Amino acid sequence: MSHSQTATKATSRSRLPLADDSSINALLTGAAAKLPPINVFRALANAPSLARDYMQYFAHLFEPLELDSRIERLLVLLTGKLSGCEYVWRQNVVVAKSLGIPDEEIAELHKGNFEASCFSAAQRAAFRFAQETLEIVQVTDAAYAEAEKYFSPRALTEILYVVGSYMFLSRLIRTGRVPLDERLAEVPPGVLK
Repeated sequence: MSHSQTATKATSRSRLPLADDSSINALLTGAAAKLPPINVFRALANAPSLARDYMQYFAHLFEPLELDSRIERLLVLLTGKLSGCEYVWRQNVVVAKSLGIPDEEIAELHKGNFEASCFSAAQRAAFRFAQETLEIVQVTDAAYAEAEKYFSPRALTEILYVVGSYMFLSRLIRTGRVPLDERLAEVPPGVLK
C-alpha cells in the first residue's frame, strides 16, 4: 500500500469532534457570519476560548487586502498543496474559480509547477516567497528581494498572514483528521469583494 493510500485510509476517521449546528452558529457571528459552517470550522469549535476570535480574524482574510485577491487565493492553494492538505485544496479551488482564476493555473499549481508560463512574474515571486516561508521558515534574501519588486511591505506581510493562517488550518485538519465536507461550500455573496 502506498503512502498516499495509507494517508487516505488514516483520514477516514475524524480525531476531533465536529461541533453541531447550534454550536457552530453561535461562533459564526459578526464578520464570521459570512463563513459557511464547514467541517474545519466545526473542528475549530473544540477550543471555544479561541475559536470565536479566530473565526472573526479569519473572515477578514476574505475582505479586500492590498494583496491581489487572485494571488492570495493561489497562495492558499499552494499552501494546501505543500501541506498535503486535500481539504484546503479542494475547498479553495471553489473560491479560486469564483475569482475567475483559470483552470490552467489551478492545474499547474496542483502539479507543483510553480514556474509555469501561465503565471506572471509577480505570481512566481509570491509563490517562491510562500514556498520558502513554508519549507525553510526564513525566506532567503534572494526570494525576498524578488518579491519586493512586486509587493509592498504591507502586501508581503499580508502574504505571511495568509500563508500562516492556512498552514495552521492544514495542520489542524490533518492532525485532527477533519473529514471532507459532503458538499463543497459555495462562496457566500459579498464575501469576496
